[in-house]
Amino acid sequence: MKHLLILISALTLAACNVDYQTTSGAAYLAAGTIDDPDLAGTAAYEPNLHFPARIGIVKLVYNQIASTPSAERALFADTLSQVPGEVVQLGVLDAQMSERENYYRVDRGKIRQLAVSRHLDYVLIISYDPGQNTAEALFMDVRSGYPYASAEVALDGPGRTNFWGGNLRNQNRINAATLRLARQLAPEIKNMLKGLIARAAR
Repeated sequence: MKHLLILISALTLAACNVDYQTTSGAAYLAAGTIDDPDLAGTAAYEPNLHFPARIGIVKLVYNQIASTPSAERALFADTLSQVPGEVVQLGVLDAQMSERENYYRVDRGKIRQLAVSRHLDYVLIISYDPGQNTAEALFMDVRSGYPYASAEVALDGPGRTNFWGGNLRNQNRINAATLRLARQLAPEIKNMLKGLIARAAR
């Protein structure tokens, strides 16, 4: 029975991996013209990965900035302590104190604005969707918006929803759901940061 439970647990985990990006914007533009100036400006970004650095951590739940309970922080504590530099946790209060007022729904620009206010070099965005049973992580350059790495995990089975099938609103249930997802995402974030440090040293 014990072996059966282990097998079932293994089968409920979807495949997960880390994707890195260190490509040159100049080389990309040289391969073909982009007719939209805004898109061309975005494509022109060059990687500038370096450590030590000031790195912010942002947790999103349903695309809203959320606080991180101690049990969840503990999952990432050892990994983050090995990153050269300083790690800064960005939470709900940081967002509320920002000059931007609407943080009900965040986008890359709002997160960068929040990170710039703390003079950060990079930001690690960890996003959870308990309803879809998915979690994602993105490591982004604050100054340029350049995405250096991403990882995603997805658990099989029904997601965590309220009685009517909508998004969870009970904070205890949300914390339990994100902790469950964080346990699967933590090894991927560890691999991601190791890979980024190795790439920066080249």
